[in-house]
Amino acid sequence: MNRAIIYIFLILSFGCKAQEKETGFVWNIENEKIHNENRNDSTKWSSKNWKADTDNIKVSGKPMINGVFPVPDYDLTDSTFNGLGYSGSWQGIDLKDKKIIYHSLYVNKNAVNQKFIDDKPNEVFFTIAVLTDSIDLKRYSHTDVSITSRNHPHYVGQGFVKTKGNEIDFISFLTADRNDYAIVNMRLFDLRIGRIILIAPQKDGTLCSLQLDAPIMSSEEMDDHIESLMTNNKEVIKFFTKSENI
Repeated sequence: MNRAIIYIFLILSFGCKAQEKETGFVWNIENEKIHNENRNDSTKWSSKNWKADTDNIKVSGKPMINGVFPVPDYDLTDSTFNGLGYSGSWQGIDLKDKKIIYHSLYVNKNAVNQKFIDDKPNEVFFTIAVLTDSIDLKRYSHTDVSITSRNHPHYVGQGFVKTKGNEIDFISFLTADRNDYAIVNMRLFDLRIGRIILIAPQKDGTLCSLQLDAPIMSSEEMDDHIESLMTNNKEVIKFFTKSENI
């Protein structure tokens, strides 16, 4: 029995080492504990990021205020971080007589995600498309989106889309161990079963949602995919054009 246990342990250990060698990056609860220790150790903090964040402190961020925290040097967990961003349509996509605003959050290719995205330049971890009846083409006050790397190797983004009578708020995050979630007006979405969320505000003040699965896409691929959904996908077109919608 003892030999069997030792044998299994050796297999598991070898598997972990093989994964680390293949991807250059492994994340588990022990890594998370070390990451937390680095957060609490001022000798591990990034002076560069601290200066950048404290030189221009202002109350901003919606739906959640962006806090300014000291953060560990990124290289302590992974030295290949290469940026992140967002894409989408602020002006809105025309769908019959409707307007659809959408936003995508993405992370550029690095050691944390390279195993999962092949030769793509980046990875979209969340896309939200919202039906709206209110678009401000002068100040674009009807929508906004932001994303931060300050939780590296975890990534968080947020934003909002306004309608005449409501506001759709969202927060999404992708963790280093590939957990991927979003909260939209307090509804929780497990994005591991679909990274695209459609929201249709109703005339009675309620909301309808539709979660769609899709392969991992780059930001450019997702832009094309959303355009195609709005043009060719019968389920999506029906969802956004119901008479109960605003």
